[in-house]
Amino acid sequence: MSAHRLLVITYHFGSNGAVGGLRWTGITKYLVRLGWEVRVITAAPPEHASVESCPRFWTILDACRLLRRLAARQSLASFPDGSWSAPGTELQGWLGKVRGEVAAFLAFPDESRGWVFRAALRARSVIRRFQPHVVVSSGPPHSAHLVAGMATAGTATRWLIDLRDPWGGPLEQAWASHARIGTGVFRTVSPLLERLAFRASDGVITNAQQLAAVLTERYPDVPVVCVPNGVDPEGLPGRAPRPYAGLSVAYTGTLYAGRDLGPVVQALRLFLARHPEAARAGSKLRIAGRAEVPHARAFRAAVAAAGMAPHVEVLGTLSRPEAMNVLSRSHLAVVLAQEQELQIPAKLYESVAMGIPTLVVAPATSAAAVEGARVGAVACDPADVEGMAGLFEDLWRDGARAWPPCRVPISYDGIAVQVDRLLRDGHAPASAGARVTAGGSLPLTVCEPVIAPLQPIRSSRADSAGTGDRTIDPPCGGRRA
Repeated sequence: MSAHRLLVITYHFGSNGAVGGLRWTGITKYLVRLGWEVRVITAAPPEHASVESCPRFWTILDACRLLRRLAARQSLASFPDGSWSAPGTELQGWLGKVRGEVAAFLAFPDESRGWVFRAALRARSVIRRFQPHVVVSSGPPHSAHLVAGMATAGTATRWLIDLRDPWGGPLEQAWASHARIGTGVFRTVSPLLERLAFRASDGVITNAQQLAAVLTERYPDVPVVCVPNGVDPEGLPGRAPRPYAGLSVAYTGTLYAGRDLGPVVQALRLFLARHPEAARAGSKLRIAGRAEVPHARAFRAAVAAAGMAPHVEVLGTLSRPEAMNVLSRSHLAVVLAQEQELQIPAKLYESVAMGIPTLVVAPATSAAAVEGARVGAVACDPADVEGMAGLFEDLWRDGARAWPPCRVPISYDGIAVQVDRLLRDGHAPASAGARVTAGGSLPLTVCEPVIAPLQPIRSSRADSAGTGDRTIDPPCGGRRA
């Protein structure tokens, strides 16, 4: 029991699940190589012995979805989990608003409904047996933080909150009309839960410096540190030796919130009008992933209006290996982050690490655009259709030969070194520019500045003996008296 022990609580985990599970899948893999013992509690299927799978139970909302499926005589796939309405079932006016509020209440706290209390009981059991020095909860879904809060209550175990996306706000423009996040239930309850969790935890980790700065201003007494996302080079395919014909543009992700492929479609139309030989060669935009109903309709309308149907291929939802194959055969990867000022899509790092030219469609001052420029992608404002078309022309003329390799640290083997120091000592290493390589991949380096050190870390969770607030020297296993 001499090794440092870490318990990670995250709804998504594993290389074959949602992209949100890749962050701690990669970090924990390399922490183990640095001498850590790791246990994971997740709703995803277990990939190895250290992962304890705790699938969620069905809830009232799931039963309602099943009844709707039976009434419509449609397959369950017509109502994918996380969707809020099936095609043709949207309600307008006050009735639609009431339905949205009721649905948000039934879906509380998020898509992990039916998981929280079950996972909390499992986590308390693991804490008793495993006695971790540190617990990290990662979201979204942010219910993982509720699980960690209940599991660590009354213990001396340090608890850090990892935010891959904002939780209680600020509510960006793209989310104002979202079926769940835009509801009064969410806007009222989520900020309250965020405040309670932040004040009970020992610190917060973010993956974007912009979000870290906002949280530092909002919670000046809560230590906040920025550890960006990255990739596991050992889990990435190389570029395919036989790419798609013509100029292939790929988007592998979900269309939701403010994410809109319309500007990319317009740019491709301009490019093909100027280079008809590229159209004859089979140039296409390929989309792999799920789209929420309004976004799917808007995309189809944009394609039809531009007359681009022959040059657009919708592949639907693919497995991760299939999606990575599409990406590896493409000449350009597209990352969307419109109206998401504080969020950085994790897929940005995959295409950059694979050496695939990457276009980030986001405002110049947004977290995604700033990070994209740092790691070697090209950032274009959503309104800069001409700039996107110019990028297509450059790739058509020069290919990827002139594309510069990634020169900054985005590999989890390097990031894990920083996290190791953070978890052991309460702050990230000062040598943020050390270069590392992994398995013959591109030279990658460790993340840059830390927003605020997590030292000293103080616990405000009172123990049963009434000792109250006290400094904890990490690691600090065991239970409070």
